[in-house]
Amino acid sequence: MTRAPRRRAARSWPPSGDKVAAASDGCELHHQDETHVETNPYLCRVWHRRGRQPALPAVGTNRRLTVFGSTELFGRGRVEVLCAAQDSASFLLYLAALDDRHAATGREVVLVLDNGPCHTSALSTAALAARQRAGWLHVIWLAKYCPHLNRKEPEWRTLKRDARAHLAPDLRAFADGLLDGLRRLGGERIDIVDHVPDWFLAGHRRKPTGRPPGRPKGAKDSYQRTYTRRNLPADT
Repeated sequence: MTRAPRRRAARSWPPSGDKVAAASDGCELHHQDETHVETNPYLCRVWHRRGRQPALPAVGTNRRLTVFGSTELFGRGRVEVLCAAQDSASFLLYLAALDDRHAATGREVVLVLDNGPCHTSALSTAALAARQRAGWLHVIWLAKYCPHLNRKEPEWRTLKRDARAHLAPDLRAFADGLLDGLRRLGGERIDIVDHVPDWFLAGHRRKPTGRPPGRPKGAKDSYQRTYTRRNLPADT
């Protein structure tokens, strides 16, 4: 006589009877990342022939802004900073916004960072290890080439799909649409800082230097130019 194999009961999560740790009220866990957002519409899903790159006609010259942001793992909100560059100076603007959040909430912050150049530069590492942040800011570095471990990464697709699927009438409307899209991402406390410079809204790609256009008078090249003589006399 053979017996039928006994079926195991389906397990539920969390297991009944086991204790599950709740989120600590005195600490926040933020996953930080940054992304570029362009004035050209974001192509999220579109029909196209196989083997051909989809293209959408647009007007004007493409411009882009950078968003430095973090989301709190337990739904307590987010910190978002809209600026015009992806460098260490812009990362310091994000840290300043994180300082204001800590001053308002009084909670310690565990910040999860990747190994991007703007995070590992000498200026950024000195700011992370500053004395005024040593008591409440704790940094966890992710391994290289593992964006799937960063909870902030999936939010960028949602932001670009909902806020950048159209052409903005001007650069101010482009920035305001991004700010509204960041607010719609939700959270208990939302800290959004607008650091879009005036020179970007005026249509410049970089901050104007104040010098007149063209080659500066008296400028010298770093290498010796080869002199080519022209209008040579005819052979006689």
